[in-house]
Amino acid sequence: LALALLALTLLIGPANLLLRRRNPVSSYLRRDVGAWTALFSGIHVVVSLKVHGSGQLRDFLHFFVVDGDPLTNSFGWGNWTGLAALIVVAGLLALSSDAVLRKLKARNWKQLQRLNYVLFALVIVHAFFYGALLRETSPYTILLGLVVIAVVAGQLIGVWLYRRRYSRRQAEPASAVASG
Repeated sequence: LALALLALTLLIGPANLLLRRRNPVSSYLRRDVGAWTALFSGIHVVVSLKVHGSGQLRDFLHFFVVDGDPLTNSFGWGNWTGLAALIVVAGLLALSSDAVLRKLKARNWKQLQRLNYVLFALVIVHAFFYGALLRETSPYTILLGLVVIAVVAGQLIGVWLYRRRYSRRQAEPASAVASG
């Protein structure tokens, strides 16, 4: 659910461009979906800790460290990428308010919000380390693949539409001056 919501946050902008709607720096819809993404990401972590451990702090550390050394097998890398994703989603949630937007100004705030792309990449890598490629026929793996395709296609279409519109705006004044 968190992955689907994350994908939705990345598809709202391209959808606005495709539907010829205004695409603001910030929208309440995108921020609300992002907040739900963070909430369900946190729930995912809690459930994972319950499934894979007894809830003790030392069990939590076994997700990352064994005998004082970082865990570097697939399970460990899955946990490290998951932890990085959790930190990013928590940071994005902390930045997602009108007060922070006013304080940072639109350009700086938007640059930080672009960490959403990093978050998406971390979540995909997290899923792969947890064996998504080993379970090719799993509905979750199929859903993961469809989400990746949708987001990549949506972003490519969004970039194409944005560039097309921007180049038209730049060309109009030049052609008006040349014909005038």
